Amino acid sequence: MAIVAVVGGSRPEILELVRQSKKEFVGTVLFKVFDVLPNIDTEHVWEYIQCESEMEMVHQAVHSVAQGEADILLKGGVQTHTLLKEVLKAEHDLKKQAVLSHVALVNLPVLNRPLLLSDAAMNIDPSEEQLVGIIENAIDVAKQIGLEKPKVALLSAAENSNPKMPSSVMAQSLAETFSERSDALVYGPLSLDLALSKKAVEKKQFEGPIQGDADIVIVPTIDVGNVLYKSFLLFGEGTIGGTIVGTRVPIVLTSRSDEVKSKVYALKFALMQIGEQT
Repeated sequence: MAIVAVVGGSRPEILELVRQSKKEFVGTVLFKVFDVLPNIDTEHVWEYIQCESEMEMVHQAVHSVAQGEADILLKGGVQTHTLLKEVLKAEHDLKKQAVLSHVALVNLPVLNRPLLLSDAAMNIDPSEEQLVGIIENAIDVAKQIGLEKPKVALLSAAENSNPKMPSSVMAQSLAETFSERSDALVYGPLSLDLALSKKAVEKKQFEGPIQGDADIVIVPTIDVGNVLYKSFLLFGEGTIGGTIVGTRVPIVLTSRSDEVKSKVYALKFALMQIGEQT
């Protein structure tokens, strides 16, 4: 059974996530500051570790995954930057890749397959070098969830390189960088409709190597990623769960606006990354 270290486990929605997940597949250690947990559950579904301060709470939780005592780190009632600052400390030796990035697993009813989206929540305006790391991280995750040779679409507003459209120029350059890679197909620039819609491909008579069947979509900036992420949720009836990757263990980020089912989905996604069956 996988063990999840929850940093700041006193929020009711985090406790509901813990309860639902515990019943299915997960052992949980809650790190929190306050003396008493909210009286919302009488079941013993967690191990509870009290800390004297937020700093101690974050340190102990990160230390537990660094030492192999837990397999997944889950952000509860703590700021993301506070958690990541601790994660990146050299003493924990958790950073595995040069770039940390956010990868989301998207379940859209209109698509009959998994879709990965990166980076919608961490890197704001990545350089070409950082985008190389973001793409590599996403490919690694794709393989961890069973996609042997993922098709990676580098998004822009159109499928042609245009000097006036920096994202298209960057996408073309990145596609060339990955052109010799045999375990993934990386192509761009590509518009969203051609990346995900076979009908759009047919109508536009597009003949590129990705024809509405992308497994991964890579966005040029966090603005694009954030809008796409929320559009999938609000208007695509999607269920989305995201993790920070590039570290030795997946880090599950939760938002206060996410429904519990999305939080559970994110945790299941993290379990897939460490080879646990759900």
